[in-house]
Amino acid sequence: MGNTTEVKDLIAFHPGAYVEEIVDDLNITQAEFAERLGVSSKIVSNIINGQDSVSAVTADKLAKVTGVSTETWLNLQAQYDAKIAKS
Repeated sequence: MGNTTEVKDLIAFHPGAYVEEIVDDLNITQAEFAERLGVSSKIVSNIINGQDSVSAVTADKLAKVTGVSTETWLNLQAQYDAKIAKS
């Protein structure tokens, strides 16, 4: 998982790390996952690589595809952002 940042002995995981695990667990390509989400492959790639945040719209789409609530996706992003802001 290349999307980790160590902050005062705490490790913050970008939600993209979890997206990557889901894609791997489903044994599909990022492009196939993007198609299921109804977004471009570039968006999925950027999220997985920690280059883009999970927006409310994307969190809703992730919730519909993965069964993980929109709130959970947004909380993961908010916790990551908060830890990064403290570093």
